Amino acid sequence: MAITRHLAELILAEHKFRRIQGEVLLLGRQLVVMTPDEAQALVAKLGIKQRTSAFIDYDKTPHPFPQKLISDASFFSLFSDAVVKASDVSGYEGAEIIFDLSGEIPTSLAHRFDFIYNGSVLDNVFDPAKCIRNVSRMLKDDAVVFHYEGAIHSAPAYLKFTPDWFFDYYAINGFADLQAYWVTYHDVHKDPWGVYEWSAFEAQQSDWRLTMPLPIDREAMVVAIAQSASGSTIEKSPLQNIYRSNEHAPYIAAHRRFVESQRRAAIRSVFPPSGVVRAAEPAVGTGLLSRLFGKAPLKRSEVPGHLYLGQLGSPKLLGE
Repeated sequence: MAITRHLAELILAEHKFRRIQGEVLLLGRQLVVMTPDEAQALVAKLGIKQRTSAFIDYDKTPHPFPQKLISDASFFSLFSDAVVKASDVSGYEGAEIIFDLSGEIPTSLAHRFDFIYNGSVLDNVFDPAKCIRNVSRMLKDDAVVFHYEGAIHSAPAYLKFTPDWFFDYYAINGFADLQAYWVTYHDVHKDPWGVYEWSAFEAQQSDWRLTMPLPIDREAMVVAIAQSASGSTIEKSPLQNIYRSNEHAPYIAAHRRFVESQRRAAIRSVFPPSGVVRAAEPAVGTGLLSRLFGKAPLKRSEVPGHLYLGQLGSPKLLGE
């Protein structure tokens, strides 16, 4: 479970849009894949003033990187006064809150947190539906959860996720906002990520048309940022889009609400205006999908509902 430099930039963009404060829960101890100097440079790059009370502490968990990396709580302290705690099913990585996310959460955690960060937990558990409900149960009204999950990759995981899994759940449960993104890469840590803004529906000739998942030439993850509302629910289960027949009304209403969210523009602002294009370069057909299915995927421009924003997390952005 990690916060790469790419994810750190998205977290900071979220903070600029809506301050991360109060109580923050990390689902698992997070390996922040930046040195303290790199983290401070990234905060400055996004125009965020570093807090005078920020502290520098180093990650103490085993990791394969030669550098001394900044700890998760120390990273958040650079820009936020939030109280940051990690949870886990055991204390082997020093989590402060111990419980099983797949079971019943302690009553002390219900409706408690202002911001929850999920750094690839759901793809490693057997019951992700139970877990996403528990995560939602721990959010205060008008609070935010940031998800990062495997989609198409060779790393070991129980499951792979798509943006519509998150969209459908948060749509049917009346959340205030959900913004979802495909991120593609060859090496998840070394390379910049290609980022695609995803929309659940695409308007064509005044008709609403469901979009299909993006064919990708590289490995990929999904990032989803959701915001709860005072009237949002937890327990409703969505019906997958291809089986809904004409029962799309609540999903279309949520789509319209999410598309109009100012958070969408805030995330886009991380990328140069010239980088936001509807058609990215054609897929070459040498990636994981091609190896699995033996054919080149479609050009990205042929898939509605996907907007290429540009690259995220280039080392050059940090002055390396």
